[in-house]
Amino acid sequence: MDHMETAAPVQQPTTEPIPNRTPPEANQLMKFHACLNVSDLGRSLEFYSALLGCAPVKAYEDYAKFEIDVPPLILSLKPKRACVGGPLNHLGLRVTSPEQLNAIYERMKAVGARIGRQDDVACCYAWQTKLWITDPDETLWEVYQFHDDAPDWGEKQNLVKLWKAPLQAFGIKGVVKRLWANKFFKRGAVEHSEMGPQGENTTEFIPGNGTCQVRGEEQR
Repeated sequence: MDHMETAAPVQQPTTEPIPNRTPPEANQLMKFHACLNVSDLGRSLEFYSALLGCAPVKAYEDYAKFEIDVPPLILSLKPKRACVGGPLNHLGLRVTSPEQLNAIYERMKAVGARIGRQDDVACCYAWQTKLWITDPDETLWEVYQFHDDAPDWGEKQNLVKLWKAPLQAFGIKGVVKRLWANKFFKRGAVEHSEMGPQGENTTEFIPGNGTCQVRGEEQR
């Protein structure tokens, strides 16, 4: 399918010293912020430098931060043991051209990331070409180019085409660990939440078993 958008320039990782300062112009733009727990900060810095095409603006022993304008994103990394699975399904980047998608593919391949690719697949009520990539802690990323809207959710008649690439990104062990974690390591759940007569929050929290699977072990 044709796509007429002009590709934005792709940032490339740099070997310049990390400034460990937030860029002065950073607060001029509203940005989405996410913070991920990572089990090995060095490996994750290599992965995310390749994925985002730039170096972090801060990198300490106990914290790192990427700050980019396209897309508007602040991504922080915190060296803590990362739970497998959990409520997060995946994170993603939407690119504007095949060239951008291929550039990210080549960078991820260069750092040894697990990648699955789908060309012209129907998913989430849209036609897309996409990469599925897992970071060193098996957080799943979708990098995709949107082609057109679709009338159905996805390839219900071709589940192999729909699921092959994500399974390639996870690997067999990753799939088993995520399924195991989501089935047996439940989090607490909010049953209901409302404001009481004095304005206090009367949320009732139903505790889970307090554990999560962490790269083959449990964490409380």
